[in-house]
Amino acid sequence: AGTGLSFEPLRQAVGEGETALQAVQRFEPDYLVLDLPLLRQDGLSLIETMRLQGLRTRAVVFTAAPLAQVMRAIDLGVRGLVAKDKPTQTVVQCLQAVHAGKVWLDEDLTLSAMTHLMAEHKHNGQAATRLTERELSVARLAVEGLPNKVIARRLNISEGTIKLHLHHVYQKLNCTGRMGLAHWMQTRGWTTASMHE
Repeated sequence: AGTGLSFEPLRQAVGEGETALQAVQRFEPDYLVLDLPLLRQDGLSLIETMRLQGLRTRAVVFTAAPLAQVMRAIDLGVRGLVAKDKPTQTVVQCLQAVHAGKVWLDEDLTLSAMTHLMAEHKHNGQAATRLTERELSVARLAVEGLPNKVIARRLNISEGTIKLHLHHVYQKLNCTGRMGLAHWMQTRGWTTASMHE
């Protein structure tokens, strides 16, 4: 009550990625709650297709998928992420946060991903000093969960230039994607964005 968020207008359950995409295209729901393993088209491909088609539906992942798939989903810009062992109320909290324009990532999954990244990569503590002012601006907006298209509009440059800047940032900071970038910047105080509010 009082959240301004209703789950009643459309509830449609589908088990196949292609069917889910067709439902999103037809009904244009505010949210798509999905697991990553789906028949015919996996959840990662579905999320990427939705992004490429510019669909306004926001993806929220509710999953027990392997960590590598979870990290890939985050890199694709999912707005919410909840582990499958969490209660339904946690999914509701996630949707409420996403509805408010925030990025909501499950604490346990995020911690596991960060631990995994720390084990694989040794970040250079002085690397950020090599970032240009524009690269740092792009990095901060990316960590806030904004898609490249939105970042491009905010900074008044092309989406292709945003991708190039992010590529350079990942190389300089030795990050594998947005998840690694978020961890690097947050642990060094380079951003005020929170991965889980």
